[in-house]
Amino acid sequence: MNNGNEQRLDSIKRELKQKQITIIKEAAQLTFEKLEELEKQKNIIQNSIKILKHDLFDLKDGRLDRVLERQSLNEEVKSISVIAVTKIVVPNGQVQVNVSPWYEEYEFKILEGEPCKINNSMTKTHASGSYKLKDGTIRYL
Repeated sequence: MNNGNEQRLDSIKRELKQKQITIIKEAAQLTFEKLEELEKQKNIIQNSIKILKHDLFDLKDGRLDRVLERQSLNEEVKSISVIAVTKIVVPNGQVQVNVSPWYEEYEFKILEGEPCKINNSMTKTHASGSYKLKDGTIRYL
C-alpha cells in the first residue's frame, strides 16, 4: 500500500509540475503576442510621425513639391497628412510653364478646410515660427 500511495503522490506531483510549466509557457507566449501587437502599433505610429515631420520640414523649406510627390506615391501618406497638395493646372490643361519653382502655384487644403492657392515662396516665408498647442506646449518650426 505504501508503495502505491507513493506512486500516486509522484504522479500528482508530476501533473502539478506539468500544469505549472504549461501556465508559464502560455504566459510567455501571450506576452510575446502582446509585445508583437504593440510593436506593430509602434511602427505604425512611428511611420505616421515621420510623415508628419516631413510635412512640417517641407512647409518650412517651402517645398510643397515634396509633399505633393510623397502624397502622389503613397495613398497612406495622404490619409496621415493633415494637408492635401495638388498642382494647379492652367486652363489649357498644361502645368504652369516658365515659372520659377518658388512661384508655382499649388492648391493647398487643410483637412476639411477650403482649398486655396499657395506657392513655395509663401510657404517658406510664413511657416517658420512658434506655435502654441492646445495643451499649452510651445513648438518651434
